[in-house]
Amino acid sequence: MTDVKFGTLEPIRYMAPDFDNTMVSYNVYGTILIEQDVDGAFKERIKSEVLSMIPIVFSEFNAREVKCLELPAMCSEMSNKLSERLREIGRKCNINVGGVVMDEESKKIIEEKQRAKIIADNPAIAQAEQIKAMQAAGVYTGGAVAYNGAADQPVQAQTGSINRPKFCPNCGTPVGPTGKFCGNCGSPLGV
Repeated sequence: MTDVKFGTLEPIRYMAPDFDNTMVSYNVYGTILIEQDVDGAFKERIKSEVLSMIPIVFSEFNAREVKCLELPAMCSEMSNKLSERLREIGRKCNINVGGVVMDEESKKIIEEKQRAKIIADNPAIAQAEQIKAMQAAGVYTGGAVAYNGAADQPVQAQTGSINRPKFCPNCGTPVGPTGKFCGNCGSPLGV
């Protein structure tokens, strides 16, 4: 029996159905258990075959609309799928996927999308975020803000009139009152 460690050299891209099909990236690592002793060239060939199969398995998960946050818990299923594919081409191997890890940039994107959803779903948090954005932009200096029923329509502050704060319609990031594009995601703000 021979063990061969593997890991993706480049992150595998995945379209996250649970976050509006945002593209995220993962690295996958594990061990290939080869049932017989083999030379170095054969080990590298099998490793290359496994690495080429990982994006195919990811595309199958995408077709089933597996949520991106569920992928790390699917190591066992991924191991079985990869082992099965190797057996189909005559390789006597078993795969043990040790981890599916989202890259740091993707984590930040997903965290921001989660934050924007929480804000959108909770008017009290949305109002607090608007006040913070207005303070940062220098258009709000204190006092209560009254709203006419909608979280994005301030009418009057106790300290006088206010400028309406702007948020990116794509990611929810507060933007300056004169901004034309979001500094976070680059989306046009539609002045």
